[in-house]
Amino acid sequence: MAILLLAFLFFTSLWLSIVAFIAKKKSCYSAVEWPVVGMLPALLCNATTDLHGFITRLVKESGGTFLFKGPCFANLDFVVTSDPMNAHHVFSKNFANYGKGEDFKAMFEELFGEGIVNSDGESWRFQRQRIHSLLSKQGFENYVMKTLHQKMEGTLFRVLDDACNSTRGLGTVEVDIQDVVSRFMFDNICMWVLGFDPGYLCVDRQLSTFSCGKAFDEIEEAIIYRHIVPRSIWELQKRFGIGSEKKISQSTKVLDDFLYDVVKTKKQELHKEEQHQQLDLLTQWLVADQKRESSDKFLRDIGVTLVAAGRDTVSSAITWLLWLVATHPEDERKILEEIERVVTTATQRPTPGEGLGVLLISNDDMNRLVYLHATICETLRLYPPAPFELRCAIEDDVLPSDHRIHKGTRVLFSIYSMGRMEEIWGKDCLEFKPQRWISKQGGIIHIPSYKFMNFLAGPRSCLGKMLSFMQLKFIVSSLLWNYKFDMVEGQLVKPLASIMLPMENGLKMKVFKRDV
Repeated sequence: MAILLLAFLFFTSLWLSIVAFIAKKKSCYSAVEWPVVGMLPALLCNATTDLHGFITRLVKESGGTFLFKGPCFANLDFVVTSDPMNAHHVFSKNFANYGKGEDFKAMFEELFGEGIVNSDGESWRFQRQRIHSLLSKQGFENYVMKTLHQKMEGTLFRVLDDACNSTRGLGTVEVDIQDVVSRFMFDNICMWVLGFDPGYLCVDRQLSTFSCGKAFDEIEEAIIYRHIVPRSIWELQKRFGIGSEKKISQSTKVLDDFLYDVVKTKKQELHKEEQHQQLDLLTQWLVADQKRESSDKFLRDIGVTLVAAGRDTVSSAITWLLWLVATHPEDERKILEEIERVVTTATQRPTPGEGLGVLLISNDDMNRLVYLHATICETLRLYPPAPFELRCAIEDDVLPSDHRIHKGTRVLFSIYSMGRMEEIWGKDCLEFKPQRWISKQGGIIHIPSYKFMNFLAGPRSCLGKMLSFMQLKFIVSSLLWNYKFDMVEGQLVKPLASIMLPMENGLKMKVFKRDV
């Protein structure tokens, strides 16, 4: 039996490779429907080169909504849309009819388990209510900002200062800003969620090899494969531990070893009265959970979900923003002028280049950083950290675009494509223009969530939206005030084909102390 399964897997993979090669020779830009395998070859030949661009072309050519036909032997048909009214319908008006679906849960089982991202119904409602309560707990926001401040001064700025000194001395030092920021955010989110600092970003540019941080990236990159090929194929690969499934299995074990150890330690320490005062989310979950004792597996799922959500979104946004600002010096100038106006009136004015470090600006004064807020929104529009969202119909339905949805049909919302639609953003939709978010009166223009879906919409909208903006303003304002980031020439900046949206090749930059 095992030999037959392996033979089936081999010949199926061979057939897909041959047809994908022929499709690539003929055209990589159109989704031709082939006999037996449907449109899968076109998807495969674009998956590693420009997956999100390919999807964007499809929805634009079809007026915003496109039916993807998969192989006849697999349940891989789905509707791809970037239509805001479809989003409003699915995420808000007819929310009860659309869930994650069994295929989605299977794809993310190893990573999220029974966590809120992978849940529907009562489990989802319970987790959402509990997480909202913990995020709103008195003192948690201050705890987040305090630890963020400490980590910026204690590690991030020291790493960047070291790069500045090396750059001035040699002129050849290149820093992968994406890697540095990702490590920095992983340390922070572990402290906020788990009460543990893994030290993934170290001083003196000696970057830790802490494998748990890398495991997240490897799983997220490998899971995209499950979205592209029939479930029967990746399940066979999973059974035999080959291909991308081997990477998922190995990385999941790394995550499990780390998180189960954290959960075990937290439970052992919980009887100590002083532990109840710790504000990390896992401790507070256990404190609130004393009448309903959650299993170690469930606590592991909660922990990994919150860590992944908090790290990936913010680190991705910061990386893309620093690249956009470095390549748009006029916008950088406007941000710096705005920061100077705010800090001059808010506190004793920090002096760039003198090592003052993190800007201590109140939340009220942060709200006055309008151009920075607009820059963050514009970055998220063009490069959403989570580029797509998947839903599955529970019963038959008809979308506002007049597309008929049958029970069990999957609907994929391309948030990446939505940010590039002329119907929503105008003919300059591909341009980086923060001013599009600023009204004539100088305030931020409100865009409905179903048009700007970075934080989703309706009942499943992101609970951490305001906290994310606060972190982004705090980190970016301090980084740009203290440092100038110059692009290293000759590098190709493009999104990685993943369930998140990091840069495929990292972001190489030279860092200089800002002298004003």
